[in-house]
Amino acid sequence: MKLLVRLLLVVFVIGFVSCRDTKKEEAETEAAIEQIETVEGEVEELSEQLEKDEKELEEALKELDSI
Repeated sequence: MKLLVRLLLVVFVIGFVSCRDTKKEEAETEAAIEQIETVEGEVEELSEQLEKDEKELEEALKELDSI
């Protein structure tokens, strides 16, 4: 009987530790995902700005060619 109680206690402790580690890993993963989304947003903004600058430069070159 004592063996069964000890075995159940050990299983409970291992399960508790495993769940705690999983929650920590989930939090780290969520933080990494947020950082990736932030970087993706910045990249998209820069891409849009580059496209705008490209169009402006093309228009400026057309004006120079027409002179």
